[in-house]
Amino acid sequence: MSRRNHLVFTLLGIAGIVTSLILQQQGIKLPAYLLLLAAFVLLVFGIFKWQEPEISIELTEQHFCWHFKYGSLQIPWSNIVDIRPLRVNKGQGQTDLHYLGLKLWDLTPVVDSISLRLAKSLFHEYRSLLHVALLEAQFRQDSTNGLQEDAEHWRDANGKRITGLKGMFAARLHQLKHYLGADLYIPITSLDRHQDEFLTLFKQFQAKINQQSQTKESSESGH
Repeated sequence: MSRRNHLVFTLLGIAGIVTSLILQQQGIKLPAYLLLLAAFVLLVFGIFKWQEPEISIELTEQHFCWHFKYGSLQIPWSNIVDIRPLRVNKGQGQTDLHYLGLKLWDLTPVVDSISLRLAKSLFHEYRSLLHVALLEAQFRQDSTNGLQEDAEHWRDANGKRITGLKGMFAARLHQLKHYLGADLYIPITSLDRHQDEFLTLFKQFQAKINQQSQTKESSESGH
């Protein structure tokens, strides 16, 4: 969730509550109660959005930065393979989910650097994607046994065993990647623009960084 439109939701909630009180004073009870309920939901949603970081995603020359309520992830461009809309099989075609899938060369730096609170938050947030992965496994006629259990550890590329909350988080990501094809999943609601505009900007930025890196390597090898 991004902080975008937080003021709109908060003001709509307050306006709805005031209007509901006026309607109650005029004896219009049922519509007033329904409006009060809707306004309360908007107000709570707006308050939650106030608590989110002002900037959710930041592109710098060194990192792709993803800011959360409980911390941040800074991923070097050299560790990013690709980003694309998340799609799964459904019927005779594919359907888009409201996520972008970020594919990495190596998940280990993310697991090493993530805070425990953020790992816990994402672990629970990605639970909905676990259901999607189960449906994808059924579509492929694969076994779903591994997806129905929360693994308690994960091994990195070097065979190091990661346990505890980080191990569970990494194992969940490993489960999801097998069926959804990405390492991290960015909700569309985290973006400050349409997803197509963001993807264009991201890939232009990534191409620029990669070109600069190649130019630097060529210059150093020439000496």
